[in-house]
Amino acid sequence: MTLKRRNILSYLLFLFGLILLGAVSDMLSLRLDLTEDRRYTVSEPGRRVVENLDDVIFIRVYLDGEMPVHVKKFKASVREKLDELKRYSRKNIQYEFRNPSEGSSEKRTAVFKELLQKGLIPLTIRENDAEGGASRRMMFPGALVNYKAKELSVNFVKTNQKLSVEENLNLALQNLEYELINAIQKISRTGKDRIAFIEGHGELDDNSLWGISESLGEYYDIDAVIIEGVPGILDKYKAVVVAKPLERWSEEDKFVLDQYIMRGGRTAWFVDAVNIHEDSLSRGETTMGLVCEHNLNDQLFNYGVRINPNVLQDLQCSKVRVDVALPGMPPNFRLAPWTYFPLLWPPLDNPITRGIDLVKAQYPGVIDTVGNNAGIRKTYLLYSSENAKVSNAPLIVNLSQVDEKITQQVFNRSYLPVAVLLEGEFNSPFRNRIVSQYTRPDYPFIPKSRKTKMIVVSDGDIIRNDVNKAGIETRPYPLGYDRHTEYTYGNNDFVMNAINYLTDESGLMEIRNRTLKMRLLDKSKTAYSHTKIILINTLIPPAVIILCGALFVLYRRRKYGA
Repeated sequence: MTLKRRNILSYLLFLFGLILLGAVSDMLSLRLDLTEDRRYTVSEPGRRVVENLDDVIFIRVYLDGEMPVHVKKFKASVREKLDELKRYSRKNIQYEFRNPSEGSSEKRTAVFKELLQKGLIPLTIRENDAEGGASRRMMFPGALVNYKAKELSVNFVKTNQKLSVEENLNLALQNLEYELINAIQKISRTGKDRIAFIEGHGELDDNSLWGISESLGEYYDIDAVIIEGVPGILDKYKAVVVAKPLERWSEEDKFVLDQYIMRGGRTAWFVDAVNIHEDSLSRGETTMGLVCEHNLNDQLFNYGVRINPNVLQDLQCSKVRVDVALPGMPPNFRLAPWTYFPLLWPPLDNPITRGIDLVKAQYPGVIDTVGNNAGIRKTYLLYSSENAKVSNAPLIVNLSQVDEKITQQVFNRSYLPVAVLLEGEFNSPFRNRIVSQYTRPDYPFIPKSRKTKMIVVSDGDIIRNDVNKAGIETRPYPLGYDRHTEYTYGNNDFVMNAINYLTDESGLMEIRNRTLKMRLLDKSKTAYSHTKIILINTLIPPAVIILCGALFVLYRRRKYGA
């Protein structure tokens, strides 16, 4: 065999080996992820969810058609993630991409309306052209998931007002696997965990909890429970929610909740420190902010949290309608900043708050962690902005305060915490007390908990949705929706993530902790060196290939003389 034939044969064998290796790796789902942040690797919890599918899930993604470059990159990432999930699911995951903007304007309007009704949230993207003009494009960065005659919407992007569109898309990319796996798990599960909302102490009513109940109802069976001092009445629930109690808790009820926690129960507390009657404000009257007498402060203090008897004000706030008409004139309402309604900042380094929008609060207090229990890990979840102030109770509140001069010299407190996550082993506040009057012989007292977790928020209104009352009819709004500005804040996402984190046993929420490095282009540099960048990227790659080819030819001529 000549040298030339041996070289051709070696090349063919090498090519065949590569093809065989690729086929085997494809059959065995072998992948080598060399990226620093492991962005192409499906997490172990996500893998378990898709591997256990018993039927086909069909995902229709509405990311197709003409779109900006950064959205195209996001679309490519969605496709890559779906391909990986499809591989681990043994092809029980199927998908397609659709363009919701194709067709006539009438058809496009009908499609947009249908997607909105099904729960997909549009994203408006501003595009600039070379002549300095601008246009807006509406997109739906989400999907509809179908499984056994059930359909579920999933929104990939949770818009954060502080971030650009590119940064929001990057955050969505970091949470992409969680959103997909969470939707797949939710639509394919056969049973639901149970959670309880405590009643009997002036907690929020059904209308005020309608928004979060609708969202939680997709994941959990929800019960309203009156404790009435019955030991063990809460033990069947995965989590318990205390939503803005205004009346005094008895020691018997506190004991029942404590022993639920000691047995590993998870609790979300939304508790006010100061009570302010908004009904008086709406009538133009002055109201007093008085300390709430719910009798929970000592119990929370024992667990490691103190809700201070004060009210947080912030220059980063939402607005209220105020009548600015002179006396005797017809009403003239306008929107004015109301510093008592701060927009709280959710940190980006926690799975509960990553990527969600600002959270609207109403008269929150400042929260502190206390105690020296080394077995409890404490993590703050919501903060004020860098321009805040604190007013101690009792205090006077009147809508005329919107006209007061606001200066940063007065609002000189920064990043005051309003919510905290506690994880670990808690000591019972009843451990040094006689408890025989609270319990039964068949329900033994436990002085120290097993490992568990709780979230404490010093504002009950964070979980409360507004209610529109017209005569005898009431119409609740979605949680986080501001009817004055018609903007939806991140309250629903925060509460949902908080409850999901408390009940998560599979580690699925930890997927939200994944961090992908942002590699966004510097727009000022790209605009200044536009032509240079194009030439470098267009000419250098083929030049390198030609140079390598020339060197290879020279090498062969020297070695073989031909």
